[in-house]
Amino acid sequence: MNSLSLSNLEILMEERRADFRREMEQLQLEREAMSTKERKPNWVIHGMQALSACMIAIGEQLRRRNHNSTPVPRSYQSFKVAK
Repeated sequence: MNSLSLSNLEILMEERRADFRREMEQLQLEREAMSTKERKPNWVIHGMQALSACMIAIGEQLRRRNHNSTPVPRSYQSFKVAK
């Protein structure tokens, strides 16, 4: 083999080693992420959850109030009498 093809082969092997290292680092990060403990919610999270539940309940009440209202009539009785 000549020196040009040897250097290309060395470059290719270095690229494969770098890819392998990146894959191993990715797998290590995934393992660390999966092994972490689930954090217990603190008072801020409890407060935000209570606020969001309250906002949802109020939004549902508003939607029901506005959705079930009777439609405004196009013409009123007083208009017919006045004619």
